[in-house]
Amino acid sequence: MAPMMLPLLCGVLMVAIVAGCGSSTPPRALDEPPVVSEYKGWIIAVTPSRIQDLWRARVRVWPPEVRPETHSGINVRFSGASTNRNAVEQAATTVARQYIDASLSIR
Repeated sequence: MAPMMLPLLCGVLMVAIVAGCGSSTPPRALDEPPVVSEYKGWIIAVTPSRIQDLWRARVRVWPPEVRPETHSGINVRFSGASTNRNAVEQAATTVARQYIDASLSIR
């Protein structure tokens, strides 16, 4: 009986290996250090991340009276993506500045 089980066991192992190789989880974003700048007294942090060849960014801002050490910041919606990291960083910073300008006009 054992000699007959060996081919079956090898077949099951082969299927498990092939299925494991074929099932792919989505690649995780690789975060880079944030690019920090200041605009009209506000702090802007743009954190670029890369998934395969596509760059995206997380954008956070802090008003002048709030420090990053004491608050996690205001998340600014940014959905841009590009194969060019610098283009994403510039676009994200522009969105942050637009958010700040809009916030100042409300105050």
